[in-house]
Amino acid sequence: MVNVSAQSRGWTVRLEFSGGRLVTAWVEGVPQGTVRQSGSGFTYVSGVDVRPGGSVSLRFHMEWASSTPRLCTVDGVRCAGF
Repeated sequence: MVNVSAQSRGWTVRLEFSGGRLVTAWVEGVPQGTVRQSGSGFTYVSGVDVRPGGSVSLRFHMEWASSTPRLCTVDGVRCAGF
């Protein structure tokens, strides 16, 4: 997630897979957010704001899932790059 706004802000990621189970999700080196699993996907709500121009990498481990998410959104906007 890259913060292109002029203010620090939190963020929410939603990922859905074709089957699978979330084992864990994390962001390295910052306070952790909240993870909610539903069906074959999960929502991660940030635990720390990202500064203007800053970025964070959400990492996660899924079992029995396809390698590419069928849906990815950041703050409700569809992800690019999968």
